[in-house]
Amino acid sequence: MSPSSVVNNPGPGNADVPRFEAFVPAQGGPLPKNGRLGVLGGAYNPITRAHLLLARYSREQCKLDEIIFVLPIILPNKPLVGASVEQRLEMMRLGISGIPYISLGVCSHGLFLDICTGLQQLYPQEKEIFFITGRDAAERILTWPYDDPAAALAKMFAGFQLLVFQRQGSLDLPENPLVQKYANRIHILEMEENLDKVSSTEVRRRTSQGRSIAKLVPREVAVFIQEHSLYGDFAEE
Repeated sequence: MSPSSVVNNPGPGNADVPRFEAFVPAQGGPLPKNGRLGVLGGAYNPITRAHLLLARYSREQCKLDEIIFVLPIILPNKPLVGASVEQRLEMMRLGISGIPYISLGVCSHGLFLDICTGLQQLYPQEKEIFFITGRDAAERILTWPYDDPAAALAKMFAGFQLLVFQRQGSLDLPENPLVQKYANRIHILEMEENLDKVSSTEVRRRTSQGRSIAKLVPREVAVFIQEHSLYGDFAEE
């Protein structure tokens, strides 16, 4: 995938409106009308084999036509430290090389509702949207202190469904009736591998200690990290 395949600033110019600052289309062609789009957001600091496995299992179990990996410029729950946005996007591009159903995007905002709004610019045709997440992130999303929780959840589940992988425990839906009414829009997915130890944090930790990360990231990503001397100081944590 060449640098020329990146579409910069594809959205409108209003900085207050969620928009995608960069987009790398999937190599397999455009999403078909009424297609099923998976969305896997994250800090991608860096991309790991876990991200790729989550995408694969989501596609297989939910018959997704395309999955977009979304890197928010502003993360809702953590500061942007470590590799730059440009470096993260390049590692993402290297990591998905040869996978035709994955596209990439850099979004101005980080909340799922905002990303969903931004996606309308990239995929104006009719589609079903499924946000892929782990158990811990799903619980944060469902219990986030929105200004108007009822309105936020209604808008959220009108726009997309959740695909939740069990991670470090099982998902228990809050007893809150505002959440329970959308239980049919929340789907639990299964994964054979235990990915609890395959994380971007572990990649950064091992890199700072001079240990191998070969089992955690695609080879091209490991080479990029070494060539650019990334994650040498784990004090960023």
